[in-house]
Amino acid sequence: MLLLNLCAAFGQDNKLRIISYNIYVGMRLDTAAGKPNFVAWLQKMQPDILALQEVTGFTQASLEKLAGQYGHPYAVLLLEDEKYPVAITSRYPIVNVQKVSDNMDRGFIMARIRDINVVCLHFTPFDYRKRREEVDLLLAYIRAQPSRQRWVIMGDFNTVSPADSAHYRDGRMVANYKAYEKKYAPIKKLADGKLDYTVIDKVQDNGFTDAVGMKAPAFVKTVHPKHFEPRSGTDVSSRIDFIFVSKDLVRSIAAARVLMDNFTDHYSDHYPVLLDLNLKK
Repeated sequence: MLLLNLCAAFGQDNKLRIISYNIYVGMRLDTAAGKPNFVAWLQKMQPDILALQEVTGFTQASLEKLAGQYGHPYAVLLLEDEKYPVAITSRYPIVNVQKVSDNMDRGFIMARIRDINVVCLHFTPFDYRKRREEVDLLLAYIRAQPSRQRWVIMGDFNTVSPADSAHYRDGRMVANYKAYEKKYAPIKKLADGKLDYTVIDKVQDNGFTDAVGMKAPAFVKTVHPKHFEPRSGTDVSSRIDFIFVSKDLVRSIAAARVLMDNFTDHYSDHYPVLLDLNLKK
């Protein structure tokens, strides 16, 4: 009875909408005070949980103020005065918060919202060897938690999935990475001259399912939206933003997709990813 009363108090039902979004240096392209276009889009989308990357220029107080405009009274920022921090905002209380920045380039937040264990992360965009260390650290934190059930892990992984390998067979991404390595040596984007699928493999080998990969009939990019496509030539597109769920939540997935619309086409260099869960009461 007490649990039912608490659910009623916070307006909980069996549906939960989650969005993960790299907002490009603090949603810098929404230049008006209060980020009105961003807020209007979120009011339309109505997420219950929002996982953000590149929350640049925000303080805890200013994040709370912004979140309140789109109906989220709860917000957690990884670090203030950090160049690219992550954050979570929510319609429901965010509890058991763990903020991890040690041994990470950009870090992650782990928390519990309702009865879901939530991770918002941003792995390094640079060296693949550092990303392998970061995913090992993340998985060690998850293994240290009381339960391996009811997990949602999301964010900008800055790496590609083996499920999309056919999309990269044209070699254009490898060529781009080779040029990057030549310019920024000794940074390594490629593992022995090949795309590194290790990070995503490790996440999946530990029992997590790529929600969009399961639902989408074909490859769908998260980089680059229309505003960031080259004016000439062909865009070298990729999918590096993911939402993973633990096996026990797979049957609860009602929808999972990359969000492409008039707003997301223009306001960030990443498309956001949406997950709708239909949870059992």
